[in-house]
Amino acid sequence: MRQAVDFKECLKDSPKFRASLEEAETDIEVLEVRLEKLVKLCTAMIDAGKVFSAASSGFVTGVRDLASYFEDDSLVSGSLSRFAHAMTEMMKYFGILMDQAHRSVCKNLNSFIRNDIKKMKDAKKHFEKISDDLDSALVRNSQAPRAKPQECEEALNVLTAMKSAFAHTSLDYVFQVNVLHSKKRFEVLDTMLSFMHAQSTYFHQGHDLFADLDPHMKTIASQVEELSEKAKVERKEMEERHTLVQQKISSTAQWQLCSTSLETRGHVAVSLSKQAFRGWCQLTKS
Repeated sequence: MRQAVDFKECLKDSPKFRASLEEAETDIEVLEVRLEKLVKLCTAMIDAGKVFSAASSGFVTGVRDLASYFEDDSLVSGSLSRFAHAMTEMMKYFGILMDQAHRSVCKNLNSFIRNDIKKMKDAKKHFEKISDDLDSALVRNSQAPRAKPQECEEALNVLTAMKSAFAHTSLDYVFQVNVLHSKKRFEVLDTMLSFMHAQSTYFHQGHDLFADLDPHMKTIASQVEELSEKAKVERKEMEERHTLVQQKISSTAQWQLCSTSLETRGHVAVSLSKQAFRGWCQLTKS
């Protein structure tokens, strides 16, 4: 990768050096803002993950409570308990993922900001101070009275010392700038690669978990289908419940009809008996 600031131009303290240095500094400032924003977003994601985990934990507790309701039904209670266990395992994997997000993203990027970028900022402050001191030495040397050789020599010695100090300081500062520009690529890619590995592990764990659960889920699916068909048959039978009323009414009507017929025949028989008795009595008297 090309150096952000050229060392030769640095020693010359040329306008090109100052322009490239300013561009590199601005670039680092933009990078710092983006990194801090990413850390905040990652922190917000982790906080949201904690809320999600708490809500998921409550949901799993509800599923276990529901399983206890069906304790006499081994199919339902056993299936719900197994589903709750699978969801608990997924929550554990998710917790590990959020922990890796904190370690790989928040911690690493914060370290890069607080150490590397801060180190460059400290070097910049020292560079600016030496740069101001050099300007002061240049002004003092230019204003030294030529009639006073001792003051001129002293001003020249100070200027020489400041030029040397500025050269070393500017080289050190440019070194920090160039190292940071080179390191930022590694730090960002390494951080995101680490997090993507954590993501990959999370989804692989979930895949393996559900691969083991899949045969049981297929069995449950077929049993659910059977239960659904059975429920349809039972519902259809129960939908004919109103015919029971009609059957009851018909049965009652037949019974009443039969009872009335018997009563009528009994009444007729009694009447005939009475008439026969009366006839016999009249014959006897005569």
